[in-house]
Amino acid sequence: MTRAAERPAITDSNEHDDDLYWDVEGERPDSATSDALNLAHRAVEKFPELAERYKNFAGPVAIASGALVVLAGVAVARRAMRGQNAEEILSQITSSEIEQAASTTSRKNRLWRMVRRVAKRRSQEADASS
Repeated sequence: MTRAAERPAITDSNEHDDDLYWDVEGERPDSATSDALNLAHRAVEKFPELAERYKNFAGPVAIASGALVVLAGVAVARRAMRGQNAEEILSQITSSEIEQAASTTSRKNRLWRMVRRVAKRRSQEADASS
């Protein structure tokens, strides 16, 4: 009779985290990025109906969950940039906010509106002076 391979117990130590990234190509995420990704995953777990909707819409589970985590990461990062801590973000984030995270940021829109206003004002001043 053969024995099943023994696996080491999973712990919350840093040694386990170091072993996780040894065979991955690319840069290892820093602690802030790891915390943000963890928070994004926790936000996704808060809305199982959202995960189900993306699973049905996007097709394979891996693609759906990845897309949803990216959207949640953007929503979490926006709140973190406003100075909210992790507990506030998790308690206040909504499923609609996660879904709308892919929309263009209002900052970019404000910049282009300002550029158009300045250009319009300059053209009106040039017409008035002629």
